Amino acid sequence: MKVQIFTSVVNRPEFLTLQKKLFDRFLEHDYQFNVVDDSIDDLVSHQFKQIAQDNGIHYFKKPRIKTNLNPAEACAEAIQWTYDNIILKEHDRDLVLFLDSDMFLVDDFNIFDYLEEKIICGCPQIRGHVKYIWNGLMFFNMPKIMSIDANINFDCGRVDGHLTDVGGNTWHYFVKNKIEFNETDVQYPTHFNDIELQNEEVTRGYNFELHLDGKFLHYRAATNWHSNWRGSEDPLKQKTETFNKIISNILANG
Repeated sequence: MKVQIFTSVVNRPEFLTLQKKLFDRFLEHDYQFNVVDDSIDDLVSHQFKQIAQDNGIHYFKKPRIKTNLNPAEACAEAIQWTYDNIILKEHDRDLVLFLDSDMFLVDDFNIFDYLEEKIICGCPQIRGHVKYIWNGLMFFNMPKIMSIDANINFDCGRVDGHLTDVGGNTWHYFVKNKIEFNETDVQYPTHFNDIELQNEEVTRGYNFELHLDGKFLHYRAATNWHSNWRGSEDPLKQKTETFNKIISNILANG
């Protein structure tokens, strides 16, 4: 089985380059990186396309399907479009990792250790009795999924009486097929390699996260969903300076 990595992007082209560098450094097997461009700025799209071309990343431009979507709805639509039109059609025999555009691999990692005998892995979200998979870091064993049920709905909104975020409707998939997905962890450390991560003046409440036994660093809120949605202006410049210092140290010493 091949390993396919997907991310959906709306801004911050420089993050795509860093993701690729870190995958090259720490992923312990061959892979193909795929980027789905959901940006609305032609200049930003051009930057993503050029970065993909320069770094051997497969580039897809997602069509504008609906307008006036809120950030959660737009994210869910991008994931659904990618799953239905690319993953199901072209990678139904592969292992797939779908991650946020501001999620970065920072330690040695072998996807087979987490997914080879599993169907789906990810961090759980719970709303009442509704447990679903968080969209920021999802693993799909596509051969197993195809053998059980290929129809997965990643939409958000009200699910069985509870308001959910992106991926809320995956609850129906797990209940219908009696599947327990392999749950991954999330941590909120105070420091990473002696660099402070929880200075509220820097993070503005969006503290960094570490996922999957500390192997993935999540910047959080880089799409600016909390302020200028999809905007390319960085409202958290101090946080980005801290992040760049972390990544520079990792690349220099990892």
